Amino acid sequence: MANQTGKKVVSLSLLALSIGQAFATEEVNESQPTNKQKTDENMVVTATRYSQDTNKIPGSVHVISEKELEQQTAVSDDLTSVIANLVPGMTPSRQKLSTQGENLRGRTALIMVDGVPQNNPLRNGNRNGYTVDSSMLERVEVVQGASAVQGNGATGGIINYVTKSAKPGDHWKQTVGTRVTSNLKEDGTGGKVYYNLSQYDEDYDLFIGGAWEQQGLYYDGNGNPIGMNSIQGETQDSNATNFLAKGGYNFDGGNQRVSFSASRYHLKGNQNYVSVPGDWQNGIPGTVVPGTPSGDPTSNYAELYNFGYDHYDFFGGELKFQAFYQDFEAVFGEASWWPTQNKQYDQGAIVSTKKGFKLSYVKTDLLGWDDSWVIGLDGLEDTTKQKLTQSGKDVTPDMKYQSLAPFVQGDMLVTDSLRLSGGVRFENTKVTVADGQTLWGYGNAGHRQVDIIGGEQNFSQAVFNAGAVYDFTSSISSFVGFSQGFGLPDIGRVLRGNWIGGPNVVAPVGDAPIDFNTMPAVKPVVTDNYEVGLSYSDDKWFVSGSTYMSIAKDGANLSLNSGGTYDVVRQRTDIKGYEFTASYNILPNTQIQALYAHVEGQVDTNQDGSVDSNMDLKNLSPDRLLMAVNHSFSDRWNGRLQYNHLFSRSKEKNDAGSAQQFDGYGLMDVSMFYDMQRYGRISVGIENLLNEQYINYFSQIRHHNAYYFSGRGRTFSLGYEIDF
Repeated sequence: MANQTGKKVVSLSLLALSIGQAFATEEVNESQPTNKQKTDENMVVTATRYSQDTNKIPGSVHVISEKELEQQTAVSDDLTSVIANLVPGMTPSRQKLSTQGENLRGRTALIMVDGVPQNNPLRNGNRNGYTVDSSMLERVEVVQGASAVQGNGATGGIINYVTKSAKPGDHWKQTVGTRVTSNLKEDGTGGKVYYNLSQYDEDYDLFIGGAWEQQGLYYDGNGNPIGMNSIQGETQDSNATNFLAKGGYNFDGGNQRVSFSASRYHLKGNQNYVSVPGDWQNGIPGTVVPGTPSGDPTSNYAELYNFGYDHYDFFGGELKFQAFYQDFEAVFGEASWWPTQNKQYDQGAIVSTKKGFKLSYVKTDLLGWDDSWVIGLDGLEDTTKQKLTQSGKDVTPDMKYQSLAPFVQGDMLVTDSLRLSGGVRFENTKVTVADGQTLWGYGNAGHRQVDIIGGEQNFSQAVFNAGAVYDFTSSISSFVGFSQGFGLPDIGRVLRGNWIGGPNVVAPVGDAPIDFNTMPAVKPVVTDNYEVGLSYSDDKWFVSGSTYMSIAKDGANLSLNSGGTYDVVRQRTDIKGYEFTASYNILPNTQIQALYAHVEGQVDTNQDGSVDSNMDLKNLSPDRLLMAVNHSFSDRWNGRLQYNHLFSRSKEKNDAGSAQQFDGYGLMDVSMFYDMQRYGRISVGIENLLNEQYINYFSQIRHHNAYYFSGRGRTFSLGYEIDF
């Protein structure tokens, strides 16, 4: 079956290539651009809620441009890997469907698509990293450090995927692309075919995109199949489709605009292999054998509708309104749930529905000091449940999150060199939980099938940000910033109780119910983030460095329990680190880049208000050094060579948990691009060029046979794309 799958992928890719060549023989209007046009990549709205140049923001903001996306996806079409490679403080990608253990600066990142939150605030299933295909993206905006300007969940930062739109010059422009990825193994070939249509006019614009991707089996540096995470989900041996329709209409002489987008993403496992657990104590990674796993395939499904209205001259300012709706479902593999005394295995699923709005009014130059101001109101309602698909039992009761948050934000140039900014957001949150009962395998204080008393809890919290940007010279700039993040703990995990296990486990006798109304563990997490940075830039150099401290006096961390699952533990958490990036243009056509990041954290294990133990390495990333060379051989031929080294680190055994040891590793990737002009563009990428054999970061520190996996070995990618 796998061999037939690989042949089908190659056939489809060759078909797409032949279609593109057929269209390429037609006449091309030379006045129309044949290369992708760049947008103003320095302007972002993620960090401040209005269009702002990144060098005016008192914090670390990184924009992954369309060109950088192309360079990275030519090597690996995994967006979590792209961000892990280019953003300091981001943990290494697990190369799995689950993003468990992946965080930004040791805390949770709020992931958005066009400003719509993808995180589930009530039950985090770690599936929010796969809701859009890379071929649909124009850029990625990343805000590093706690931020509340976009709402709940950004205690570590914000990752906003900005989808493609039609650009000036697009006249029913069509793009056909294909990519074949292979490790040269019979069942290790995968591929993608995508199609984009864009039309731009001064009155309206339209973009339609579709992508289909099939991934083969991954192999490690020793030539062995990489094990599958049969419960949490896989990207290997899967099919994924994404459809995006996006458009807008301008009226009133261009002063007003309405826009709409619809997106549907679905990734589903093919179930061609059965996982074989590894042995972490003896360093034997997991693998797979041909077979059909029991239960339904693991999958991710996300359907999003987005409506926008803009009035660019509303009483001298800009009025912006956005309304959205999202359906999300994540299906997990069969696992030991013990829903009843006589049934051990079942499949879990998290279903969530989001609807909300964002309203803002932006006014510039109100004081005549190159100032910008925004006042707004955000609303969000999220309904979430975790359930079992076979027995029909509820893992959590029905849960509802409702938020209404007014805010104000602004910045001004007080002198020629000093810019000040600040803002406040008032979070008003209500969480409602229905009555329910825990599964037979779970309970409170060790007893089984405990009643859950539902109810309502309300939280109100003001969160602030303030900062300054000071330019010493035209080349040297600095910033200092304070910002607060607001987030909820994993309430669904708390409500399902503690893992007990099977019938051979004696449960203590008790009848105390789980009462949501008096549960202190569900109180919000407020994170204080302090950061100082300095940068230098000229015609050849760009150097930037920053150091930060993040404090959550009542943090919510995941702690591994004796049953092999994680519990939510409320404790003070202090995280600090520093980051450094640099680039230098050696020659007009050659640039070198470097990135270094360090993060460490401590927790308060005895609840005395002071940190006393190192954090679990699951919540942190290792020290990382990235070095890269970009070189243009000609106007049509360029390439990139990058080396990413993760340094070893350890955590001693103490009252907070077991000892952990990570043995570092380094990976080298290469990508090449050739523009054949009217005949299209070719890309070649090699992931793990030196075929390094390694155990990925999460597997080394998880200490669990079912999570002990190798990383991907040498993998080749060939891509072709043409416009017509």
